Amino acid sequence: MKQNNYSTIIDFGSDNLRLSVFNRDSKNIFSSSQQIVDKNNFEEHSKTLNFLIRNTEKKIASHLESIVVLYDNKDFFSVDISIKKTFDQPILFKDIYFSLIREANLLIINNYAKDKVIHLVPIKYIIDGKDYFKKIKDEDKLNSIVIEIKFICINWNIYNKILNIFKNNNLQILNMYCSSYVKFFSYINSFKEYNYLTFLDIGWERSTIISYNKNQPIYFNTISIGGNHVTKDISKILNLNLSDSEKIKKSFNKSEIEFSFYQENLEGKKNLIKEIIGKDISTDLLRKVVLARVEEIINLAFKDMPFSKDLKNSPNSTLVLTGNGSHLFNENSFHLNIEYDFKEISFYEESDSEICNAGYFYNRIESQEMKFIKKNNKKTGFFEKFFNLFSK
Repeated sequence: MKQNNYSTIIDFGSDNLRLSVFNRDSKNIFSSSQQIVDKNNFEEHSKTLNFLIRNTEKKIASHLESIVVLYDNKDFFSVDISIKKTFDQPILFKDIYFSLIREANLLIINNYAKDKVIHLVPIKYIIDGKDYFKKIKDEDKLNSIVIEIKFICINWNIYNKILNIFKNNNLQILNMYCSSYVKFFSYINSFKEYNYLTFLDIGWERSTIISYNKNQPIYFNTISIGGNHVTKDISKILNLNLSDSEKIKKSFNKSEIEFSFYQENLEGKKNLIKEIIGKDISTDLLRKVVLARVEEIINLAFKDMPFSKDLKNSPNSTLVLTGNGSHLFNENSFHLNIEYDFKEISFYEESDSEICNAGYFYNRIESQEMKFIKKNNKKTGFFEKFFNLFSK
C-alpha cells in the first residue's frame, strides 16, 4: 500500500468508534463506524480499532499512520485563570500577548502536574478597563491587560492509556481533543441567534455540558452519569435484565410520549413493551423512572453554574441535547422539575460523519494559543517530564 496525504479523524467513543478519512481538498472520501459491546473493556476497543483501520486501508488502498482523536471522558475538567499585567508606558498587544499565554500555561503545569491541557480558550480580554470578547489588533497599544482563560484538561494516565492503544495499532496521535467541545464548537454556528446557548452531550456513562454567552464558552462541566444509568434504573426498579431494559429505553426514542409525574398509563406503549420483552410492566412507573434520572442528569450537570440568574432573565436561551443518551428527547415531551428556565429545549440529531467532520475542521483551525503552548512545551520538554515523573 502507498503512503498518503490523507487526514484521518477517529471519534473514540465508549459505545461507538467512528472514523473518517479526508483528502487534500477536505473531502470526506471514506467513513465507517463500529459499535462497542463491552464498553468497559479497552481490549475490545483496541480490537475494534484494529478492524476499522485495516478495513479502511483496504478501501482507500493506502496506509494510515497518523490520526486525530476525539475523546470524551468523565474526568475531563476545566480550570479558569486570569492573568493581569500593568505597564509604565503603552505597549503593543502583540509584544505581550503570548508571554501572558505562556505564563498561564506554566501555572497549569506547575499546579496540575498530573493533568494534560487539551484545550486553551481565551474567554475575555480587559484592556485598559474595557471588556473585549475578541482579541484586539496586534498593533493596538495598551497600558493594562487582563486575560481570562479556560483550560480543559484530562489526567495524564488516561491520555497515555489512549495513546498506547493507538501505538499498539501502529498509529501516531497528532492531536487529541475533547469530543464534546469540538462538536459544540462546530454546531454553535446553527444557533447564532441565542444569547445564552447551552449544549448537553449525554453519553454512555458521562454527560458533558458547555454554555456560551454570545458565542464565548463560559461554563464547562462533566459528570459521571449518562444514558446507561437510565438503563440501570429500569433494570433495578422493574426487576429486568440490562438487555431488556436497554431495549425498553430505546423503544421510547421518537415515540411522541409526554413524560410527566402526573399522567395516566399509556396502553399503546404497554402493549409494545410486552411485544419487546414478553412481560407486562407498569408504563406509568417506567415513565417516572426515566424522568427522575433525566432530571438528575440535568441538575447535576448545571450544579454550581455561576450565571443561573442571567439565564433565567435571558429572553432567548436554549438547551441543545446531543449524544446517544439524549435520544429520549427526540420527539418526546419532558415536564422537568428543574430550576433553569430555558426558553427552548431541543434535540440535535448528529450523524457519525458530522462528528468526524467537526474534528477535521477544528484540527485545521486550532487556535494560535494552543499551537503556541504545544510548540513551547516541546522546547521545555525536560520540565514537563520532570513534573510528570513526580506526579506518578
